[in-house]
Amino acid sequence: MEARDRNEDAYFSDGTPIPDKPPTGGGGKGPSQAQILIQMAEEQYRLIRGSDGRTYAVPKLGPSIAVPLASKSGNGMRAKLAASLRRCTGKVASASALADCITVLEGEASELDPEPVFLRMGRHENSIVVDMGTETGQCILITPEGWSIEATSPVIFRRSELTHPLVEPVRGGSLDPLRKLINLTEDDYRLAIGWVVAAYFTDIPHPILFVQGEQGTGKSSLVRALLALVDPQPAADRETPADKREWAIFARASWAFSFDNVTEIPEWLSNSLCKGVTGDAVLQRVLHSDEDITVFSFQRVIAMTTIAIKHELAGDLVDRMLLVEPEVVDERMTEAEVRAARAAALPDALGAVLDLVSGVLRELPHVRVDDAPRMADFARVLAALDRVTGWNTLATYREKVATMGMALIEGNTLAQALYRLATAPSPGGLDSRPWEGTAAELIIALRQICTDAGMPTTALPDDVRAVGRRVREIAPSLRKVGVDIRTRKSGSKRLLRIVKHDAHHPHQP
Repeated sequence: MEARDRNEDAYFSDGTPIPDKPPTGGGGKGPSQAQILIQMAEEQYRLIRGSDGRTYAVPKLGPSIAVPLASKSGNGMRAKLAASLRRCTGKVASASALADCITVLEGEASELDPEPVFLRMGRHENSIVVDMGTETGQCILITPEGWSIEATSPVIFRRSELTHPLVEPVRGGSLDPLRKLINLTEDDYRLAIGWVVAAYFTDIPHPILFVQGEQGTGKSSLVRALLALVDPQPAADRETPADKREWAIFARASWAFSFDNVTEIPEWLSNSLCKGVTGDAVLQRVLHSDEDITVFSFQRVIAMTTIAIKHELAGDLVDRMLLVEPEVVDERMTEAEVRAARAAALPDALGAVLDLVSGVLRELPHVRVDDAPRMADFARVLAALDRVTGWNTLATYREKVATMGMALIEGNTLAQALYRLATAPSPGGLDSRPWEGTAAELIIALRQICTDAGMPTTALPDDVRAVGRRVREIAPSLRKVGVDIRTRKSGSKRLLRIVKHDAHHPHQP
Protein backbone atom coordinates (compact mmCIF):
# COMPACT_ATOMS: atom_id res chain seq x y z
CA MET A 1 0.00 0.00 0.00
CA GLU A 2 3.03 2.27 0.03
CA ALA A 3 2.28 3.62 -3.43
CA ARG A 4 -1.27 4.51 -2.39
CA ASP A 5 -0.08 6.28 0.72
CA ARG A 6 2.11 8.44 -1.47
CA ASN A 7 -0.47 9.16 -4.18
CA GLU A 8 -4.16 9.75 -3.86
CA ASP A 9 -4.55 8.96 -7.59
CA ALA A 10 -4.37 5.21 -6.86
CA TYR A 11 -8.17 5.12 -7.12
CA PHE A 12 -10.53 5.09 -10.07
CA SER A 13 -13.04 7.95 -10.25
CA ASP A 14 -15.82 5.77 -8.81
CA GLY A 15 -13.75 5.27 -5.64
CA THR A 16 -12.56 1.77 -6.52
CA PRO A 17 -8.93 1.33 -5.48
CA ILE A 18 -6.45 0.31 -8.14
CA PRO A 19 -5.16 -3.13 -7.09
CA ASP A 20 -1.64 -2.92 -5.71
CA LYS A 21 -0.74 -6.35 -7.05
CA PRO A 22 -2.86 -7.70 -9.88
CA PRO A 23 -3.18 -11.47 -9.90
CA THR A 24 -1.21 -13.43 -12.48
CA GLY A 25 -3.92 -15.99 -13.07
CA GLY A 26 -7.69 -16.32 -13.22
CA GLY A 27 -9.98 -17.56 -10.53
CA GLY A 28 -11.92 -14.32 -10.07
CA LYS A 29 -9.36 -12.83 -7.71
CA GLY A 30 -9.28 -9.46 -9.47
CA PRO A 31 -8.57 -7.68 -12.73
CA SER A 32 -5.46 -8.42 -14.76
CA GLN A 33 -2.89 -5.73 -15.38
CA ALA A 34 -4.20 -5.29 -18.95
CA GLN A 35 -7.72 -4.77 -17.59
CA ILE A 36 -6.43 -2.16 -15.13
CA LEU A 37 -4.65 -0.33 -17.96
CA ILE A 38 -7.81 -0.40 -20.08
CA GLN A 39 -9.88 1.01 -17.22
CA MET A 40 -7.29 3.73 -16.60
CA ALA A 41 -7.42 4.64 -20.30
CA GLU A 42 -11.21 4.82 -20.28
CA GLU A 43 -11.18 6.95 -17.14
CA GLN A 44 -8.70 9.49 -18.49
CA TYR A 45 -9.26 9.53 -22.26
CA ARG A 46 -11.90 9.57 -24.96
CA LEU A 47 -11.19 7.20 -27.86
CA ILE A 48 -11.58 8.48 -31.41
CA ARG A 49 -10.97 7.34 -34.95
CA GLY A 50 -9.33 10.20 -36.81
CA SER A 51 -10.24 11.35 -40.29
CA ASP A 52 -6.71 10.30 -41.25
CA GLY A 53 -7.63 6.65 -40.61
CA ARG A 54 -5.65 6.35 -37.37
CA THR A 55 -6.89 5.77 -33.84
CA TYR A 56 -6.26 8.17 -30.96
CA ALA A 57 -7.11 8.94 -27.36
CA VAL A 58 -7.98 12.50 -26.35
CA PRO A 59 -7.62 13.54 -22.69
CA LYS A 60 -10.97 14.19 -21.01
CA LEU A 61 -9.28 16.86 -18.92
CA GLY A 62 -6.56 18.97 -20.47
CA PRO A 63 -5.44 19.97 -23.98
CA SER A 64 -7.34 18.72 -27.05
CA ILE A 65 -4.23 16.93 -28.27
CA ALA A 66 -4.77 13.47 -29.75
CA VAL A 67 -2.49 10.74 -28.38
CA PRO A 68 -1.80 8.06 -31.03
CA LEU A 69 -2.71 4.58 -29.83
CA ALA A 70 -0.32 2.66 -32.06
CA SER A 71 2.75 4.84 -31.50
CA LYS A 72 5.63 3.41 -29.47
CA SER A 73 7.22 6.81 -28.93
CA GLY A 74 7.21 8.73 -25.67
CA ASN A 75 4.17 10.67 -26.88
CA GLY A 76 2.13 7.53 -27.58
CA MET A 77 -0.61 5.95 -25.48
CA ARG A 78 1.55 2.97 -24.56
CA ALA A 79 4.14 5.16 -22.82
CA LYS A 80 1.54 7.37 -21.15
CA LEU A 81 -0.36 4.43 -19.65
CA ALA A 82 2.85 2.79 -18.44
CA ALA A 83 3.87 6.03 -16.72
CA SER A 84 0.39 6.47 -15.22
CA LEU A 85 0.39 2.95 -13.77
CA ARG A 86 3.83 3.52 -12.29
CA ARG A 87 2.72 6.77 -10.64
CA CYS A 88 -0.46 5.22 -9.23
CA THR A 89 0.78 1.85 -8.03
CA GLY A 90 4.55 1.92 -8.17
CA LYS A 91 4.36 -1.08 -10.54
CA VAL A 92 5.90 -1.44 -13.99
CA ALA A 93 3.48 -2.47 -16.73
CA SER A 94 4.49 -5.61 -18.59
CA ALA A 95 4.96 -5.49 -22.36
CA SER A 96 2.25 -8.10 -22.89
CA ALA A 97 -0.27 -6.19 -20.74
CA LEU A 98 0.42 -2.98 -22.64
CA ALA A 99 0.12 -4.78 -25.98
CA ASP A 100 -3.20 -6.36 -24.97
CA CYS A 101 -4.50 -3.03 -23.71
CA ILE A 102 -3.59 -1.15 -26.90
CA THR A 103 -5.10 -3.89 -29.07
CA VAL A 104 -8.42 -3.60 -27.23
CA LEU A 105 -8.40 0.21 -27.38
CA GLU A 106 -7.59 0.22 -31.09
CA GLY A 107 -10.39 -2.22 -31.74
CA GLU A 108 -12.90 -0.07 -29.87
CA ALA A 109 -11.73 3.15 -31.52
CA SER A 110 -11.80 1.64 -35.02
CA GLU A 111 -15.55 1.06 -34.69
CA LEU A 112 -16.28 4.77 -34.14
CA ASP A 113 -17.27 7.32 -36.76
CA PRO A 114 -14.24 9.32 -37.94
CA GLU A 115 -13.55 12.78 -36.50
CA PRO A 116 -11.31 15.51 -37.97
CA VAL A 117 -7.79 15.53 -36.51
CA PHE A 118 -5.57 18.42 -37.57
CA LEU A 119 -1.83 19.05 -37.62
CA ARG A 120 -0.87 22.63 -36.64
CA MET A 121 -3.68 24.25 -38.69
CA GLY A 122 -7.39 23.45 -38.46
CA ARG A 123 -10.80 24.77 -39.47
CA HIS A 124 -13.77 25.33 -37.16
CA GLU A 125 -16.92 26.78 -38.63
CA ASN A 126 -15.85 30.11 -40.19
CA SER A 127 -12.57 30.34 -38.30
CA ILE A 128 -9.01 29.05 -38.54
CA VAL A 129 -7.51 27.38 -35.46
CA VAL A 130 -3.74 27.24 -34.97
CA ASP A 131 -2.06 24.89 -32.49
CA MET A 132 0.55 26.97 -30.68
CA GLY A 133 2.45 23.80 -29.76
CA THR A 134 2.53 24.58 -26.03
CA GLU A 135 2.26 22.04 -23.22
CA THR A 136 -0.98 23.67 -22.06
CA GLY A 137 -2.65 23.27 -25.44
CA GLN A 138 -3.18 26.95 -26.24
CA CYS A 139 -4.45 27.83 -29.68
CA ILE A 140 -4.89 30.91 -31.85
CA LEU A 141 -8.43 31.43 -33.09
CA ILE A 142 -8.63 33.53 -36.27
CA THR A 143 -11.97 34.89 -37.46
CA PRO A 144 -12.94 37.51 -40.06
CA GLU A 145 -13.15 39.97 -37.16
CA GLY A 146 -9.67 39.36 -35.73
CA TRP A 147 -7.72 36.81 -33.71
CA SER A 148 -7.28 35.75 -30.09
CA ILE A 149 -5.25 33.32 -28.02
CA GLU A 150 -7.49 30.71 -26.39
CA ALA A 151 -6.69 28.36 -23.52
CA THR A 152 -8.28 25.35 -25.22
CA SER A 153 -8.87 24.41 -28.82
CA PRO A 154 -12.33 23.79 -30.31
CA VAL A 155 -10.80 21.18 -32.64
CA ILE A 156 -8.54 18.19 -32.05
CA PHE A 157 -4.89 18.43 -33.01
CA ARG A 158 -2.20 15.80 -33.23
CA ARG A 159 1.50 16.43 -32.85
CA SER A 160 4.79 14.83 -33.81
CA GLU A 161 8.31 15.07 -32.46
CA LEU A 162 8.80 17.97 -34.91
CA THR A 163 5.99 20.10 -33.49
CA HIS A 164 7.55 23.08 -31.73
CA PRO A 165 5.86 26.08 -30.07
CA LEU A 166 4.97 29.18 -32.02
CA VAL A 167 6.18 32.46 -30.62
CA GLU A 168 3.52 34.48 -28.85
CA PRO A 169 2.21 37.00 -31.39
CA VAL A 170 2.15 40.73 -30.70
CA ARG A 171 -1.22 42.40 -31.23
CA GLY A 172 -0.92 45.17 -33.78
CA GLY A 173 2.42 43.73 -34.89
CA SER A 174 4.44 44.81 -37.92
CA LEU A 175 6.30 42.98 -40.68
CA ASP A 176 8.93 45.72 -40.91
CA PRO A 177 11.57 44.16 -38.59
CA LEU A 178 11.37 40.86 -40.46
CA ARG A 179 11.39 42.60 -43.85
CA LYS A 180 14.92 43.81 -43.13
CA LEU A 181 16.07 40.19 -42.90
CA ILE A 182 14.47 39.03 -46.16
CA ASN A 183 16.61 39.84 -49.18
CA LEU A 184 13.92 39.65 -51.85
CA THR A 185 12.70 42.31 -54.22
CA GLU A 186 9.51 43.97 -53.00
CA ASP A 187 7.35 41.98 -55.45
CA ASP A 188 8.93 38.66 -54.45
CA TYR A 189 8.72 39.57 -50.76
CA ARG A 190 5.00 40.27 -51.00
CA LEU A 191 4.47 37.00 -52.86
CA ALA A 192 6.36 35.16 -50.10
CA ILE A 193 4.09 36.75 -47.48
CA GLY A 194 1.14 35.68 -49.62
CA TRP A 195 2.48 32.11 -49.50
CA VAL A 196 2.70 32.34 -45.69
CA VAL A 197 -0.86 33.65 -45.41
CA ALA A 198 -2.19 30.92 -47.71
CA ALA A 199 -0.45 28.29 -45.54
CA TYR A 200 -3.06 28.97 -42.84
CA PHE A 201 -5.83 27.67 -45.10
CA THR A 202 -5.96 23.87 -44.83
CA ASP A 203 -8.57 23.27 -47.52
CA ILE A 204 -6.65 24.57 -50.56
CA PRO A 205 -3.59 23.41 -52.53
CA HIS A 206 -0.47 25.47 -51.86
CA PRO A 207 2.23 26.10 -54.47
CA ILE A 208 5.74 24.92 -53.68
CA LEU A 209 7.84 27.93 -52.72
CA PHE A 210 10.84 27.51 -55.03
CA VAL A 211 13.71 29.64 -53.70
CA GLN A 212 16.42 29.81 -56.34
CA GLY A 213 19.62 31.82 -55.99
CA GLU A 214 23.37 31.65 -56.10
CA GLN A 215 25.54 30.86 -53.11
CA GLY A 216 25.50 33.64 -50.54
CA THR A 217 21.89 34.71 -51.03
CA GLY A 218 20.68 33.37 -47.68
CA LYS A 219 18.14 30.98 -49.15
CA SER A 220 18.00 28.65 -46.13
CA SER A 221 17.72 31.53 -43.67
CA LEU A 222 14.87 33.00 -45.72
CA VAL A 223 12.90 29.75 -45.64
CA ARG A 224 13.49 29.28 -41.89
CA ALA A 225 12.06 32.74 -41.23
CA LEU A 226 8.95 32.03 -43.30
CA LEU A 227 8.36 28.58 -41.80
CA ALA A 228 8.68 30.04 -38.29
CA LEU A 229 5.52 32.03 -39.08
CA VAL A 230 3.64 28.86 -40.03
CA ASP A 231 5.02 25.67 -38.49
CA PRO A 232 8.26 26.12 -36.50
CA GLN A 233 10.32 22.98 -36.10
CA PRO A 234 13.87 21.89 -35.34
CA ALA A 235 14.38 20.23 -38.73
CA ALA A 236 13.05 22.86 -41.12
CA ASP A 237 15.87 22.17 -43.61
CA ARG A 238 15.80 18.58 -44.84
CA GLU A 239 17.55 16.60 -47.49
CA THR A 240 15.27 15.22 -50.17
CA PRO A 241 13.83 11.83 -49.16
CA ALA A 242 15.40 8.63 -50.44
CA ASP A 243 12.15 6.84 -51.29
CA LYS A 244 8.37 7.06 -51.09
CA ARG A 245 8.18 5.67 -47.57
CA GLU A 246 10.63 8.26 -46.24
CA TRP A 247 8.75 10.97 -48.14
CA ALA A 248 5.46 9.90 -46.54
CA ILE A 249 6.96 9.83 -43.04
CA PHE A 250 8.50 13.29 -43.51
CA ALA A 251 5.26 14.71 -44.85
CA ARG A 252 3.11 13.22 -42.10
CA ALA A 253 5.25 14.75 -39.36
CA SER A 254 4.82 18.44 -40.30
CA TRP A 255 2.21 20.72 -41.82
CA ALA A 256 4.92 22.78 -43.52
CA PHE A 257 8.53 21.85 -44.33
CA SER A 258 11.34 22.47 -46.81
CA PHE A 259 13.97 20.60 -48.75
CA ASP A 260 17.32 22.37 -48.74
CA ASN A 261 19.90 22.70 -51.51
CA VAL A 262 18.05 20.53 -54.03
CA THR A 263 20.07 19.70 -57.15
CA GLU A 264 17.90 17.05 -58.79
CA ILE A 265 14.34 15.81 -58.49
CA PRO A 266 13.82 12.21 -59.62
CA GLU A 267 10.60 11.36 -61.40
CA TRP A 268 9.03 9.58 -58.41
CA LEU A 269 9.68 12.59 -56.16
CA SER A 270 8.39 15.01 -58.79
CA ASN A 271 5.13 13.03 -58.88
CA SER A 272 5.01 12.85 -55.07
CA LEU A 273 5.55 16.60 -54.74
CA CYS A 274 2.67 17.25 -57.14
CA LYS A 275 0.41 14.96 -55.15
CA GLY A 276 1.63 16.42 -51.86
CA VAL A 277 0.45 19.83 -53.04
CA THR A 278 -3.02 18.72 -54.09
CA GLY A 279 -3.50 15.84 -51.62
CA ASP A 280 -1.61 12.53 -51.54
CA ALA A 281 -2.22 9.06 -50.20
CA VAL A 282 0.73 6.64 -50.04
CA LEU A 283 0.09 2.96 -49.42
CA GLN A 284 2.78 1.02 -47.57
CA ARG A 285 2.95 -2.56 -46.31
CA VAL A 286 3.08 -2.72 -42.53
CA LEU A 287 6.46 -3.96 -41.32
CA HIS A 288 6.59 -7.68 -40.45
CA SER A 289 3.28 -8.24 -42.23
CA ASP A 290 2.43 -9.69 -45.63
CA GLU A 291 -1.14 -8.41 -45.86
CA ASP A 292 -1.68 -5.35 -43.63
CA ILE A 293 -1.53 -1.98 -45.37
CA THR A 294 -1.04 1.42 -43.80
CA VAL A 295 -2.15 4.60 -45.55
CA PHE A 296 -0.22 7.88 -45.32
CA SER A 297 -2.59 10.66 -46.40
CA PHE A 298 -1.68 14.34 -46.50
CA GLN A 299 -1.76 17.71 -48.23
CA ARG A 300 1.16 19.89 -47.28
CA VAL A 301 2.86 23.28 -47.51
CA ILE A 302 6.28 22.78 -49.10
CA ALA A 303 9.32 24.92 -49.84
CA MET A 304 12.64 24.08 -51.44
CA THR A 305 15.91 25.89 -52.04
CA THR A 306 18.29 25.41 -54.92
CA ILE A 307 21.21 27.00 -56.74
CA ALA A 308 20.18 25.18 -59.90
CA ILE A 309 18.40 21.96 -60.85
CA LYS A 310 20.57 19.75 -63.04
CA HIS A 311 17.76 18.66 -65.34
CA GLU A 312 14.54 20.01 -66.83
CA LEU A 313 11.64 20.09 -64.39
CA ALA A 314 8.43 18.29 -65.27
CA GLY A 315 5.69 20.57 -66.54
CA ASP A 316 3.12 19.49 -63.94
CA LEU A 317 5.61 20.26 -61.15
CA VAL A 318 6.40 23.70 -62.59
CA ASP A 319 2.64 24.34 -62.64
CA ARG A 320 2.67 23.98 -58.86
CA MET A 321 5.68 26.18 -58.13
CA LEU A 322 6.07 29.75 -56.91
CA LEU A 323 9.51 31.06 -57.85
CA VAL A 324 11.27 33.72 -55.76
CA GLU A 325 14.89 34.70 -56.26
CA PRO A 326 16.79 36.22 -53.32
CA GLU A 327 19.49 38.77 -53.98
CA VAL A 328 23.11 38.51 -52.87
CA VAL A 329 23.56 39.71 -49.31
CA ASP A 330 25.99 42.65 -49.28
CA GLU A 331 26.66 42.72 -45.55
CA ARG A 332 26.89 39.23 -44.14
CA MET A 333 25.72 38.64 -40.58
CA THR A 334 26.94 35.74 -38.52
CA GLU A 335 24.50 32.87 -38.04
CA ALA A 336 24.15 33.82 -34.38
CA GLU A 337 23.30 37.40 -35.35
CA VAL A 338 20.74 36.21 -37.87
CA ARG A 339 19.08 33.91 -35.33
CA ALA A 340 18.92 36.69 -32.74
CA ALA A 341 17.48 39.21 -35.19
CA ARG A 342 14.93 36.67 -36.43
CA ALA A 343 13.87 35.75 -32.90
CA ALA A 344 13.38 39.43 -32.07
CA ALA A 345 11.34 40.08 -35.23
CA LEU A 346 9.06 37.02 -35.15
CA PRO A 347 6.50 38.03 -32.45
CA ASP A 348 5.67 41.26 -34.27
CA ALA A 349 5.70 39.54 -37.66
CA LEU A 350 3.40 36.74 -36.50
CA GLY A 351 0.93 39.27 -35.13
CA ALA A 352 0.95 41.07 -38.49
CA VAL A 353 0.48 37.79 -40.41
CA LEU A 354 -2.51 36.86 -38.21
CA ASP A 355 -4.05 40.25 -39.00
CA LEU A 356 -3.59 39.52 -42.71
CA VAL A 357 -5.11 36.03 -42.41
CA SER A 358 -8.12 37.53 -40.63
CA GLY A 359 -8.50 40.12 -43.39
CA VAL A 360 -8.27 37.46 -46.10
CA LEU A 361 -10.94 35.42 -44.30
CA ARG A 362 -13.17 38.48 -44.38
CA GLU A 363 -12.57 39.26 -48.06
CA LEU A 364 -12.54 35.77 -49.60
CA PRO A 365 -16.32 35.39 -49.92
CA HIS A 366 -16.36 38.51 -52.10
CA VAL A 367 -13.42 37.53 -54.34
CA ARG A 368 -13.66 36.07 -57.82
CA VAL A 369 -10.66 35.53 -60.10
CA ASP A 370 -11.37 35.36 -63.82
CA ASP A 371 -9.07 33.30 -66.02
CA ALA A 372 -7.48 31.79 -62.92
CA PRO A 373 -4.08 30.05 -63.18
CA ARG A 374 -3.56 26.39 -62.30
CA MET A 375 -3.37 27.09 -58.53
CA ALA A 376 -6.74 28.83 -58.58
CA ASP A 377 -7.40 28.72 -54.82
CA PHE A 378 -4.02 30.26 -54.09
CA ALA A 379 -4.79 32.97 -56.65
CA ARG A 380 -8.03 33.78 -54.78
CA VAL A 381 -6.08 34.14 -51.52
CA LEU A 382 -3.70 36.55 -53.26
CA ALA A 383 -6.62 38.52 -54.67
CA ALA A 384 -8.12 38.80 -51.17
CA LEU A 385 -4.72 39.77 -49.76
CA ASP A 386 -4.45 42.53 -52.37
CA ARG A 387 -7.80 43.91 -51.23
CA VAL A 388 -6.57 43.95 -47.63
CA THR A 389 -3.13 45.47 -48.29
CA GLY A 390 -3.37 47.36 -51.56
CA TRP A 391 -0.60 45.14 -52.96
CA ASN A 392 -0.52 43.61 -56.45
CA THR A 393 0.48 40.04 -55.65
CA LEU A 394 -1.98 38.35 -58.02
CA ALA A 395 -0.62 40.21 -61.05
CA THR A 396 2.93 39.39 -59.94
CA TYR A 397 1.98 35.73 -59.58
CA ARG A 398 0.51 35.68 -63.09
CA GLU A 399 3.76 37.10 -64.45
CA LYS A 400 5.72 34.44 -62.54
CA VAL A 401 3.53 31.70 -64.01
CA ALA A 402 4.08 33.00 -67.54
CA THR A 403 7.83 33.41 -67.00
CA MET A 404 8.26 29.87 -65.71
CA GLY A 405 6.16 28.56 -68.57
CA MET A 406 8.32 30.39 -71.08
CA ALA A 407 11.49 29.11 -69.43
CA LEU A 408 10.13 25.58 -69.61
CA ILE A 409 9.39 25.68 -73.34
CA GLU A 410 12.64 27.42 -74.33
CA GLY A 411 14.52 24.15 -74.08
CA ASN A 412 11.85 22.14 -75.90
CA THR A 413 11.87 22.18 -79.71
CA LEU A 414 8.28 20.96 -80.04
CA ALA A 415 7.02 23.60 -77.59
CA GLN A 416 8.91 26.35 -79.41
CA ALA A 417 7.53 25.26 -82.76
CA LEU A 418 3.97 25.16 -81.42
CA TYR A 419 4.40 28.62 -79.91
CA ARG A 420 5.69 30.01 -83.22
CA LEU A 421 2.80 28.37 -85.06
CA ALA A 422 0.28 29.93 -82.67
CA THR A 423 1.83 33.40 -82.85
CA ALA A 424 2.56 33.48 -86.59
CA PRO A 425 0.89 36.54 -88.19
CA SER A 426 -1.98 36.12 -90.59
CA PRO A 427 -1.25 36.45 -94.33
CA GLY A 428 -2.26 40.11 -94.15
CA GLY A 429 0.43 40.73 -91.56
CA LEU A 430 -2.09 41.40 -88.82
CA ASP A 431 -2.61 39.56 -85.55
CA SER A 432 -2.13 35.82 -85.38
CA ARG A 433 -5.10 33.59 -86.13
CA PRO A 434 -5.99 30.10 -84.86
CA TRP A 435 -4.43 27.14 -86.63
CA GLU A 436 -6.55 24.05 -87.17
CA GLY A 437 -5.77 20.76 -88.84
CA THR A 438 -5.15 17.05 -88.46
CA ALA A 439 -2.16 15.54 -86.67
CA ALA A 440 -0.54 14.77 -90.02
CA GLU A 441 -1.00 18.36 -91.16
CA LEU A 442 0.44 19.58 -87.85
CA ILE A 443 3.61 17.57 -88.38
CA ILE A 444 4.10 19.18 -91.80
CA ALA A 445 3.47 22.68 -90.41
CA LEU A 446 5.87 22.21 -87.50
CA ARG A 447 8.64 20.89 -89.76
CA GLN A 448 8.28 23.94 -91.98
CA ILE A 449 8.44 26.30 -88.97
CA CYS A 450 11.61 24.62 -87.66
CA THR A 451 13.23 24.74 -91.08
CA ASP A 452 12.43 28.43 -91.52
CA ALA A 453 13.77 29.23 -88.02
CA GLY A 454 16.92 27.13 -88.39
CA MET A 455 15.77 24.78 -85.61
CA PRO A 456 16.48 21.02 -85.72
CA THR A 457 13.54 18.84 -86.76
CA THR A 458 14.87 15.66 -85.18
CA ALA A 459 13.10 16.36 -81.86
CA LEU A 460 9.68 16.61 -83.50
CA PRO A 461 7.29 13.65 -83.47
CA ASP A 462 7.46 11.79 -86.77
CA ASP A 463 4.09 10.02 -86.84
CA VAL A 464 0.47 10.88 -86.09
CA ARG A 465 0.29 8.50 -83.13
CA ALA A 466 3.12 10.24 -81.31
CA VAL A 467 2.12 13.83 -82.03
CA GLY A 468 -1.07 13.72 -79.95
CA ARG A 469 0.70 12.32 -76.90
CA ARG A 470 3.61 14.76 -77.15
CA VAL A 471 1.30 17.74 -77.61
CA ARG A 472 -0.76 16.76 -74.55
CA GLU A 473 2.42 16.56 -72.46
CA ILE A 474 3.54 20.09 -73.35
CA ALA A 475 0.06 21.71 -73.42
CA PRO A 476 0.03 22.83 -69.73
CA SER A 477 3.31 24.73 -70.19
CA LEU A 478 2.06 26.39 -73.38
CA ARG A 479 -1.14 27.38 -71.62
CA LYS A 480 0.97 29.42 -69.18
CA VAL A 481 2.09 31.64 -72.07
CA GLY A 482 -1.36 31.98 -73.63
CA VAL A 483 -1.28 29.12 -76.16
CA ASP A 484 -4.33 26.87 -75.93
CA ILE A 485 -4.49 23.50 -77.70
CA ARG A 486 -7.79 21.67 -78.04
CA THR A 487 -9.13 18.79 -80.13
CA ARG A 488 -12.51 18.41 -81.82
CA LYS A 489 -14.14 15.96 -84.18
CA SER A 490 -15.23 16.95 -87.66
CA GLY A 491 -16.92 14.05 -89.34
CA SER A 492 -14.47 11.16 -89.27
CA LYS A 493 -11.50 13.45 -88.62
CA ARG A 494 -10.03 14.56 -85.29
CA LEU A 495 -8.75 18.12 -85.59
CA LEU A 496 -6.26 20.01 -83.43
CA ARG A 497 -6.99 23.69 -82.82
CA ILE A 498 -4.12 25.92 -81.66
CA VAL A 499 -4.92 29.47 -80.65
CA LYS A 500 -2.98 32.29 -78.99
CA HIS A 501 -4.88 34.23 -76.31
CA ASP A 502 -3.80 37.50 -74.70
CA ALA A 503 -0.38 36.79 -73.27
CA HIS A 504 0.97 37.79 -69.90
CA HIS A 505 4.45 37.41 -71.36
CA PRO A 506 4.79 39.07 -74.78
CA HIS A 507 8.09 37.78 -76.16
CA GLN A 508 8.47 34.47 -77.98
CA PRO A 509 11.33 31.95 -77.69
